[in-house]
Amino acid sequence: MWCCSCSGAKGLLDSVLGFSDTDEPRNTNNSNGSSKNTKLPDIFLDSAFLGHEVVIVKNGLRVCGTGGALGSQPLIQTKSYFEVKLQQDGTWGVGVSTRNSTLEQGPFGNDTDSWILRQTGELYHNKMAIGKLDLTFQEGDIFGISYDHIELSFYLNGVKSNMAFSNVRGTVYPALFVDEGAVLDVNFDGFSFPPPNGFDRIMREKSIL
Repeated sequence: MWCCSCSGAKGLLDSVLGFSDTDEPRNTNNSNGSSKNTKLPDIFLDSAFLGHEVVIVKNGLRVCGTGGALGSQPLIQTKSYFEVKLQQDGTWGVGVSTRNSTLEQGPFGNDTDSWILRQTGELYHNKMAIGKLDLTFQEGDIFGISYDHIELSFYLNGVKSNMAFSNVRGTVYPALFVDEGAVLDVNFDGFSFPPPNGFDRIMREKSIL
């Protein structure tokens, strides 16, 4: 089993992660009594935007439990890319969402604020499937997600799928949903596969300004 128990997820979050909700470094003591600075990655899954039955571990990059979680930074640059690894199968969804989408019911794609690839291979938005990928998923697969404000595209182990969303609107964030034992790892840097030509990791807003 890849993840911890999900009871009292929000209360457990800080103790599991060892970090506060901010990305500012904090002091921790080594075994010899000296202190060092540690901090979350620049971009991570945001503890302020996750379902009540969701647990985030692995420095804010692994999600398990039941519900949705959003990334800490929006996809506002011209061309952005991130990856999600299927660590353990179950019911899951990956894609993007605004902060208006419900995080308790899933696997996303049931409202006008989320655009999601589900474990069935279907691309869902507003309770409708726009199509289904002719692909079979298995544990260990890497999903690439690219967004250029025109298309939201999906890649499986470095190969682009034949379907994409073209109706994404608003300020969107990386979105992951898990249930029935699913465990997902999100990767915002140091990718397993090269991003598509012209695309790059999600940049923090203050880095773009």
